[in-house]
Amino acid sequence: MIRPILLYGDPRLREKCADIAEITETEHRILDDMEDTMRHHACVGLSAPQIGECRRLFIVNAAGVFIRGANPEILSEGAPAEDNEGSPCIPGIQRPVRRPSKITCRYLDESGEKVTRELKGLAARAFCHEKDHHEGMLFIDRLKPVQQKLLRRDLERIASQTLIKKEE
Repeated sequence: MIRPILLYGDPRLREKCADIAEITETEHRILDDMEDTMRHHACVGLSAPQIGECRRLFIVNAAGVFIRGANPEILSEGAPAEDNEGSPCIPGIQRPVRRPSKITCRYLDESGEKVTRELKGLAARAFCHEKDHHEGMLFIDRLKPVQQKLLRRDLERIASQTLIKKEE
């Protein structure tokens, strides 16, 4: 099922999520909804907080890597690289963000097994981006203050749309 994506300004996007103890049928249903939603919006990843679920669930679908998992961790990072990022939570805005070009990561797969693997390029970027959502962070939080200031008007416009939706 395609779920609505929360927009910038919704306080649920700033919540920190607790770890998932085990992957149950509930988590599988949420991951299914996340996958439908991610594909509908043509994203390279999605985290549960983006659909209003404060859970450490994520999907990465980038550079030939497809992961549906929980509790993402970064064990080591390679050299940083800068590339454009965006988010369906902040529609129409993309900015260059520095992220590791390679990571060693760990997460729970859908069967509940801990997986450790290396990701590179866009897959590493997407993993880091989705993990940030579990900490209540958005990609714009990684921008320099002057870049954030330049976005203020656009962000206020998006936040006002969030308020309008809540009132409806």
